[in-house]
Amino acid sequence: MNQQNANKKNKYIENRKATPEEIIYIFEQVLEGWRTIKIYNIMIQNNKSTKLTKKIVENISTGNVKIHPFELPEEEYNKYLFLREQVYEFRKKL
Repeated sequence: MNQQNANKKNKYIENRKATPEEIIYIFEQVLEGWRTIKIYNIMIQNNKSTKLTKKIVENISTGNVKIHPFELPEEEYNKYLFLREQVYEFRKKL
């Protein structure tokens, strides 16, 4: 990977504001039927230093967020891919 691609990926990750673990948590709660405001409130209660906003949680809850394979161990990355697909399917039904 060249330096320009590395910088681009780092910038994307920084702008995303959410960690891979937070994204997976949001997906799991969406699939349990939680509303995004409840997810957001629980997350800020548990981690006051989070960079998440209500709008970011809403965007993530649609499944429209990307985690790169290098950000997680393979098993966790596969879990993310599975959950993301489930969130897409869940949102189609609404």
